Amino acid sequence: MPPRPKNIPHNIERTALQKKMAVGRWLSTGHLYPASTASIEGMFSKGWIDIQMAENGEARYRITAAGEAALKAKIPMDR
Repeated sequence: MPPRPKNIPHNIERTALQKKMAVGRWLSTGHLYPASTASIEGMFSKGWIDIQMAENGEARYRITAAGEAALKAKIPMDR
């Protein structure tokens, strides 16, 4: 099976993006489970999430319009 296009989230990315994320709502790292730091960095580099540092030094994340579009993208079913 060919690799999934980079504009379509894989299972862990999709799970994290669906975790009650909405434009304007910030979530902590723990709320993005099972996404690892590498997965979170990958979603950020793709423009799917924004990162903000809270006053306590904890990173918080929210989905972007590009992230919402990635969730809505059709997953190819090459079989």
